[in-house]
Amino acid sequence: MKQTAKHTKPLIPTLRFQEFSDSWYNKRLDEVSEINRGKSKHRPRNAKFLYGGNYPFVQTGDIREAGLYLDTYSQTYSENGLKQSKLWDEGTLCITIAANIAETSILKIKACFPDSIIGLIPDKERSTVLFIKHQFDKFKIDIQRLSQGVAQDNLNKEKLSKIKFQFPSLLEQQKIATFLTSVDKKTTQLQEKKTLLEHYKKGVMQQIFSQEVRFKPTQVTASNNEAVSLNKYPDWEEKQLGEIVVKNSSNISANKIEENFGKYKIYGASGILKKVDFYREEEQYISIVKDGAGVGRTLLCDAQSTVLGTLDIIKAKINANLYFIYTLLNNIDFTKYITGSTIPHIYFKDYSKEKIKIPCIKEQTKIANFLSAIDKKIELVHTQIENTQQFKKGLLQQLFV
Repeated sequence: MKQTAKHTKPLIPTLRFQEFSDSWYNKRLDEVSEINRGKSKHRPRNAKFLYGGNYPFVQTGDIREAGLYLDTYSQTYSENGLKQSKLWDEGTLCITIAANIAETSILKIKACFPDSIIGLIPDKERSTVLFIKHQFDKFKIDIQRLSQGVAQDNLNKEKLSKIKFQFPSLLEQQKIATFLTSVDKKTTQLQEKKTLLEHYKKGVMQQIFSQEVRFKPTQVTASNNEAVSLNKYPDWEEKQLGEIVVKNSSNISANKIEENFGKYKIYGASGILKKVDFYREEEQYISIVKDGAGVGRTLLCDAQSTVLGTLDIIKAKINANLYFIYTLLNNIDFTKYITGSTIPHIYFKDYSKEKIKIPCIKEQTKIANFLSAIDKKIELVHTQIENTQQFKKGLLQQLFV
């Protein structure tokens, strides 16, 4: 994205493979690649006869969710759909120019896509698709700024064609791209691991709360210190949610704490909003988004913290394991309690009548310990993903000019 000025020092990156010493050169994207918009000519675009065939139809959301390579999709074209579109080859760099601007992914399959996506095919004698993809990763924010308009953001073929990146020799491009791609693969592996853990937890929770899987009590024998199973815990009891939890409220609004800073967490609909110099809740508790975006979302909140007024505060009314109640709440479909067409809202007086089944405190604790152990593994992998992504950002800053 940098412009080459006259009489300046040669363009070289901070971090470089030792076998390379030549300067990098400023090139427009249309000098090193072929750039064209996707096609979806038929109107209306949602005509049923266009869809349901054998041809992958990639959309902006698919690119946003993809990693380095794109091989999954949410829609397909029929033969009629293909006739009014275009089938792009594997290795095409997909670039979103509307909705989610400057998201990129490389096709690992042949696919169609609409004109809200640009297809970039590198000139193999001048550039590599992986190198350009990593350039987009580094300069994504700059490209998004380039797309900003008065009415709405938009990035078109003409703007993209004029973007200038710095390019070294083809051999150096390939070496840099291979190195960065290995970091991307590590991130992908970690993301897959996290997804597997999340699916495993979801499946286990379904079995636990349907009581297909039951935990058994144990005791230590005096003779050899080995744990042995006893018969079983008591049957789960059916109750209304309001019988086991109590709801408290908050009157704090986001604009009242804009200038407040401290060490105590305050939670909003998406999680930790910021840190302030006060707290309202001494012990750990559960929050539920009661209105607006994310209504019904639950969060296990730390002790000595606070929530905005858009969240309900849930605490145990009886002798119960708070984490177990948290997982129990995650199994409730709060959408059936939503009222209001403009701003969705749920009320405790309604969802407190939800019928649930609850085991004794000892079995609750065993369930909570088991599920929280999975949560810790998921959180560890999440941290590894963030660290790997930060590592790549640092490399991008040093490997490109």
